[in-house]
Amino acid sequence: MLKTGIVGVGKMGEFHAGWMTPENQLELIAVCDRNEERLEEIAKQFDVRAYNNLEKMLEKEKDLDFVVIVTTHESHEFLTVKCLNAGFNVIVEKPMTMTYESAKRMVEAAEKNNKHLFVHQSSRWDRDFLLLQQVIKSGKLGSLLQIESKVTMCDKGWPEWGIEGDENPWRIKADYGGGMLYDWGPHLVDEIMLLMGGLPKGVFGILQSGVWSEEVDDYFFAILDYGDVICQIECSNNARIPAPRWQVIGSKGTYKVEGKPEPVWEDVEIDYVNDQGESMKEKITLVGAKESGIEGGFYRDLAKYLNGELDRFVSMYETADVVKVLEAIKKSSIERKYIKIED
Repeated sequence: MLKTGIVGVGKMGEFHAGWMTPENQLELIAVCDRNEERLEEIAKQFDVRAYNNLEKMLEKEKDLDFVVIVTTHESHEFLTVKCLNAGFNVIVEKPMTMTYESAKRMVEAAEKNNKHLFVHQSSRWDRDFLLLQQVIKSGKLGSLLQIESKVTMCDKGWPEWGIEGDENPWRIKADYGGGMLYDWGPHLVDEIMLLMGGLPKGVFGILQSGVWSEEVDDYFFAILDYGDVICQIECSNNARIPAPRWQVIGSKGTYKVEGKPEPVWEDVEIDYVNDQGESMKEKITLVGAKESGIEGGFYRDLAKYLNGELDRFVSMYETADVVKVLEAIKKSSIERKYIKIED
């Protein structure tokens, strides 16, 4: 059983606490937060020890196997490096951090201390994405030509995410690393990189502050350059009629996942030509919720990976590269030009 402590017990921190179950081979031991009222509430709910000071938690809870950091984006590097240097393995919420130089410092701290560093890239376990990977592997789509990955909605709950709601809408504040690019961008970029096997050659991106904030973007669009395969990602909180979540076009078929007003996607359509030259149509309804942020797929596989039952998990080097791409998209938008990405 892996023993864990959570730093940051806001809305997402409570989700993480709920995934610390015997079924996942995890046991929540302690929580840490500066909000005393919230800290007491979560500590009581999960029957764990509470700390309002990280140093004190690290000093008292030396047998923790992982410290899980679920704080606002701008604090990820500082807290991660502190925990790694104190001798703890770390899981940190996405985005890993805000810049590639910052990501490299986090990786270096993990390497120096010989500790695990995992980023909670939960969408790798999304059912629509897992099905897409299976369909591509099956050959039904033929050679990939175009990938469009979009999350488009219009939801007041996006900027008001968190226990403070509209009293502190941190997702639309620059000081907290807010904005769509660093919220949904890590998911969309990570998925494309997994499908394509690594970094793109370059990117062209546009960010827009249309409705919700003048400080950060509430919309972004980017082309990830993989040569012959055109990869497009797009995210908006201004779209009252959602676009399809996925539209993947190959030489023999198309994979489409319908968009919905809320980010829960269930309806899948696959149209392809089989090996006998027959036109085939499949319609699939994915069972249950879309997002591993609800299902907890990351934590179902964590102990399995550490026990050697799985060959692959979320590599810190891959997630550092995700940050590299996000940073390039932002730079492209500022400079209004194509940005090359070096390996």
